[in-house]
Amino acid sequence: MISYNADMRKNSRTTERGRETLTGTVVVIGGFFCALLLSRVRIHGLHTPLSLGLLLGSQLAGFDPAPIVGGVILGAFSESRPYWQGVAVALLYWGVTRIVLLIRKKCRPAFRVLIYLVCALITLPVSAVYGMKELLYGLISLSVSVLSAICFRRISVTVRTMHSARMTTETEQGAIVLGIGMLLLAVSDAKLIYWSLPVSLILLFTATAVSARGVFGAAAGTLWSVMLVLYAKTDPVLIGSVALGALGAASVREKGKLFIGGAFVLSGVLFQSFLKQQAYGMSVPNLLSAMLIYLILPKDWLEYLRAYTDPRRHTDSMIADAVRRTELRASRELERMGKLLGGLSGMFYAAPEENDSVALWTVQGALSVCRGCEYRRDCWNDADAMREAVVSLAKEAEQGTRLRPTGSIDEACERFDDLCASVLLAYQQAANRDAVRTRARNQSGFAERQLSGAGAALCACARRMRNRARSTGRRERKIRDRLTEAGYRVEHTEIYASEGTETVSVQLRRPLRSNHSAVQRETEQACGYELRCIRVAQNKNRVSFEFERNAAFSAAAQVYRTAKDDAVSGDATGECRFPDGRVCFALSDGMGSGKTARRESEAAIRLLFRLYHAGVQKELVYENVNRMLMAQNETEMYATLDAVSIDLNSGEAELLKYGAPPSFLVRDGQVSAITGEALPCGILAEAKPSVIRIRVKRNDRIVLCSDGVQDVLPEGMEEAIRSAAADPGKTGDALLRLAQSRGGTDDMTVMVIRVA
Repeated sequence: MISYNADMRKNSRTTERGRETLTGTVVVIGGFFCALLLSRVRIHGLHTPLSLGLLLGSQLAGFDPAPIVGGVILGAFSESRPYWQGVAVALLYWGVTRIVLLIRKKCRPAFRVLIYLVCALITLPVSAVYGMKELLYGLISLSVSVLSAICFRRISVTVRTMHSARMTTETEQGAIVLGIGMLLLAVSDAKLIYWSLPVSLILLFTATAVSARGVFGAAAGTLWSVMLVLYAKTDPVLIGSVALGALGAASVREKGKLFIGGAFVLSGVLFQSFLKQQAYGMSVPNLLSAMLIYLILPKDWLEYLRAYTDPRRHTDSMIADAVRRTELRASRELERMGKLLGGLSGMFYAAPEENDSVALWTVQGALSVCRGCEYRRDCWNDADAMREAVVSLAKEAEQGTRLRPTGSIDEACERFDDLCASVLLAYQQAANRDAVRTRARNQSGFAERQLSGAGAALCACARRMRNRARSTGRRERKIRDRLTEAGYRVEHTEIYASEGTETVSVQLRRPLRSNHSAVQRETEQACGYELRCIRVAQNKNRVSFEFERNAAFSAAAQVYRTAKDDAVSGDATGECRFPDGRVCFALSDGMGSGKTARRESEAAIRLLFRLYHAGVQKELVYENVNRMLMAQNETEMYATLDAVSIDLNSGEAELLKYGAPPSFLVRDGQVSAITGEALPCGILAEAKPSVIRIRVKRNDRIVLCSDGVQDVLPEGMEEAIRSAAADPGKTGDALLRLAQSRGGTDDMTVMVIRVA
């Protein structure tokens, strides 16, 4: 395992090193050509601040400046007037920084900027070769180079971290926009008759930016056109036409690439650029070349660019990822706490004892009297028979029976009265001692069961959270990939638990390539189970679907009740649904009537649902409902509890009865009674419920009744339910009317559970 992990780490390091090498090669080549191009952007035909700004910015970002220095030097001699001062600044700055790094092994960004300013000021008089006026332009070039260095540093940092899956920030996107604009200025003079390379690139980049960022992309295109107009001193109509086309494209970008291209064509028509036939305008060659390239761009590229730059696209996924990470951390903490509780439960474990301490103590009490008797050898000749006689004597003495010598005890024993008193005292002391030890052992067992059960519940909850976080993420990605392959533009997918069932939320961009049922089928194929559409919401831009897992069964309950003397009913009912596809219905009848009884019955149902939700084992749920209800009682009160838990996926049902009257299963017109013998909750700590397990079918009905109905209809319940089978909706009303007609005045409640 150690070697395997070492190999994995070695392979991981090799992969990362290869990726860094490839990125470094691309950066070196790209930096050289960018410096070469930016050297063509000159102020007053001589100074090239953008190439020097690229040199400083790349140094501040930690890149090797050697290729950029080479690009600056070659670019300085690409024009008729060589840029001697720029060459001097590049070489001097590179040399000084190398020397500083050799001496100090480290050079802070602020110190690098200071070195650059000093080198630029020292070499500034070189510009005087072309005239004293160039000194002023040299100072302007110095300030522009520092500002552009800030922009290029941000771009360089973005390039360095581009391999990591993250979204670019607004600041980074703004720096990239300025960098693209500077590169466009480098090719501002590339034109052929009525076609201009910078204008075509501006139209292409603007359409792409609008497709990814909308209004932000429109602002970027407008900025590029402003930079080109100011630098090339062209017709300002280009700014208005690009701005109008970009804004129009931003308003229709959700409709697709054809509408975006149409918006730019319409803008060109409105500004009459076609008639002027200008190279630096929306001429026919410029529009055709830009829009044709834009239309043939793969849709996946545009979607990737949009996902990489649009923060709204990442909001939902980032929230979902944060929730999953939080769940994973919480699951680890819960599992750690569960293991701790499981370890603490061992402190309360008490092994069962199988000794006869009562008989031993009783015999010792008899021997304390018989030791002073000279005839004890005759009585204790058969020790086992004497032991049985002594224990029998102690039991008879405790019951108040008249005592006389029996068995091995001599009938003429002179110390018989003392023997009886000593045996009875020893027997009672041993019995009291055993009762105390049994009580302590029971309490320790209860504490051990509670701690181990709580630990198991926490560990199970942690596993569910961890599995849900992992499986939910995989299924969400699977749904997104499936719908994308089917041609839908997916904005958001989410799987979550709602009202006890699993809900799948899907958000798609319009227009849809098919009807809603096709979306449901694709989602079902990705999930692997049947879904039921519960909501569809749509606007002009997107359509949102919500699907619910379609279980094999559904269950709902109707409650019918009357109160004694029209007061508050002491009966309480409840319904609770769980994320694993189970539903639990409960009916409880508190002792007596009125608010006090209602409070008692509601407490029983509330405890049952809370323990079920906590994930406690069912056996502990049943025990704790009784014990916790006893702990909450300030007076001696109790409540019956009748609960039905149904697994809607398998149809398995479990009926729990704490002193509740019989329930009735109605199937195909036949009525079957389901009974259970158990004490009500809150009377005895050791009370256990009756648990009956059945399997339900479609169209089954389960009828639960309180004592108020059962007491007046002891033998007519099945017949009354059978007679109401023709109209299932009136079963509860029919039972209540029948009970009232036979003199029922107590609180009466009927719960009818329908399975479909």
